[in-house]
Amino acid sequence: MPILKQVRIALAAATLTLGGGALAQQAMPGQMPNLAALSGQMHAAAEYCNAYTAAQLEQMKQQQKTATGAQGMSAADFDSAFSQSYGETKAQLGTLSAADKEKTCAQLKAMAAAQPR
Repeated sequence: MPILKQVRIALAAATLTLGGGALAQQAMPGQMPNLAALSGQMHAAAEYCNAYTAAQLEQMKQQQKTATGAQGMSAADFDSAFSQSYGETKAQLGTLSAADKEKTCAQLKAMAAAQPR
């Protein structure tokens, strides 16, 4: 799947995962690696677009890690899935055209602005 499509899917799902892990709290244990990977994708995209501060991103990551842990995912498994997805997404984001970057970042920044602080 092209990275831009993956990022857009992640952006759509992010409203459920960023800020509190609400999706993770309702997910089945087998879905946890996917949520950790989604978290890694969103973290990479948010960094790439400067949509959140480093402190906000770390807080969201820890909330997601805690929420997936409450559903049975080990911290090591979360970190592994997160790191792999983060690295792949960061590398692929670097290949976006200027127009795709602008569009992707505009969506992410709009979502970040809508989040309660």
